Amino acid sequence: MKTRIAIAASLFTLCTAAQARDGFTLGTGFDYSSGDYGSDTTTEIVSVPVTANWRYGNFNARVSVPWLRVSGDPNVLPEIGDVNNNNPLGRGRLPLIGGAGQPSAENQRGTASGLGDVVAAMAWTVPLGASSGLDLGVNAKIATADEDKGLGTGSNDYGATLDAYRDFDGTLLFGGIGRTKLGSAEYIALKEHVDSANLGLSQRLGKGSIGAMVEQRSASTRDREDRRDATVFYARATNSGRVQFHASRGFTDGGSKWGAGVSISTGF
Repeated sequence: MKTRIAIAASLFTLCTAAQARDGFTLGTGFDYSSGDYGSDTTTEIVSVPVTANWRYGNFNARVSVPWLRVSGDPNVLPEIGDVNNNNPLGRGRLPLIGGAGQPSAENQRGTASGLGDVVAAMAWTVPLGASSGLDLGVNAKIATADEDKGLGTGSNDYGATLDAYRDFDGTLLFGGIGRTKLGSAEYIALKEHVDSANLGLSQRLGKGSIGAMVEQRSASTRDREDRRDATVFYARATNSGRVQFHASRGFTDGGSKWGAGVSISTGF
């Protein structure tokens, strides 16, 4: 699964360059991903987010609340990847008398569903002429996902991003960097922070745009691989909002092997 925060950030840049209108936008979508994350078990993640977005001038604020369904290894967490999860009640682990877990080979796969982590983000666009600009952003992940179900780490994370874009007569080059400070998790030894970077290109096609993006994200724990993905997408404006399709391919055990999704939004 990917809620595709990186995709949302890059398409937010696209919208900035494409004369986005002020106002309130409400959206939802469906996202599916699958991968083994370096283990013998395939983990499948489904996300159905509800996103509220408000824009006024160069300021943009967004809140996303996902519903998740995860089936697979209890060490694989949405948006985090593979970790050493010592939670005795993790997804697929059977409780014993006294509350201890039973991490045996027979129960290293389980299914859980519920509310994911709430993500809030704000960004300020700094125009650099008629066809280029910078987006300065901050974000926070609020630990609303149930860590006993393996839907999250149980910790709050805080980050900052810097994105840039340049429009060459309908061909848009964009990229960005980010750093996220990870909170302290009870059952997982997380690193203090993770770094990310993305680079992409899109081409305007009538009311829509088609493009591709590559993203690199460092691992959340010290003994795991970094994540590296490539994503293709198509976004098209509607009468009151936008529809977007995307598909991704992962190249390391730090993330899923592949994923796909669709999202729609409407303005008020």
